Amino acid sequence: MIHRVFLWLTSLHGGKKTVNEVCREIHSFSIGWAEMFTFRIPPVVKITRSSLDDIKNEWHYYQGGRAAGVISWVIILGVLL
Repeated sequence: MIHRVFLWLTSLHGGKKTVNEVCREIHSFSIGWAEMFTFRIPPVVKITRSSLDDIKNEWHYYQGGRAAGVISWVIILGVLL
């Protein structure tokens, strides 16, 4: 089932990327978002070599995730205040 979801996400990229590449992009984005959303810079949990490679190769997705983490807090604070 989850494989079908990633195949669908791959098709959104025009079908030119592999499922593995899309997973690495999502992984980089989610690491960046989690770091900013949880205020963990540097992160408390050790980042594996594979994760560091994903961040290095997909730096723009990582930075986009960090921006999304900040935007998430702005939205939450806007709703609460």
